[in-house]
Amino acid sequence: MSISLGAVFFLLVQAGLMGGLRKGIPLALGVIFGDFICMVLALEFSDFITNFLTDYKLEISILGTLVFFTLAFHHFFHHYKSKNDGLEMRLANMSNLQMGFKSFAINMANPVNVVWWLGLYTLPPGAEFDYYSKWVFGITVIASVFVTELCVSWSAGKLKLYLTEDRIKQLDLIIGLLFSCMGLYLLYRSYLCYFQ
Repeated sequence: MSISLGAVFFLLVQAGLMGGLRKGIPLALGVIFGDFICMVLALEFSDFITNFLTDYKLEISILGTLVFFTLAFHHFFHHYKSKNDGLEMRLANMSNLQMGFKSFAINMANPVNVVWWLGLYTLPPGAEFDYYSKWVFGITVIASVFVTELCVSWSAGKLKLYLTEDRIKQLDLIIGLLFSCMGLYLLYRSYLCYFQ
């Protein structure tokens, strides 16, 4: 999730090109603060969510199928651009607090991120952990996200050279295929739920 192509990823690359790790830290902190809020909500409501998913297994599988196929369609036909005119100037004029808030807002506005965190504790292996282990698991995931995003920001110069428009399209196609596979899997599960 940390390295999937999206607004925060390209924001990290642009900030890393401008100021290296120093500019990437506020962005990464904004993202993990949003992730921490999602983690706490998911952790506190995981039992409710697990029961809800059990009671409405068919409907959730169908909805999940539609979400994954929509994401796949988006990645197949809408390719992110590696360049964003004017972004460098706006980033240069932002304070660290503004940059952190910007990445926090982008992260919290992303429904896929919220659903991912809910799924982390309601599906195996997270669903089988006790309360304390879920905290450890979540903090470890957040630390991994933080380190990954710092690495993206730090290696921005090399990433910028690698992320040509053709390679971005190839990555989008790979991500689209992965989302399609998840959609097909949930469609298969919907079929099993309906006929059981």
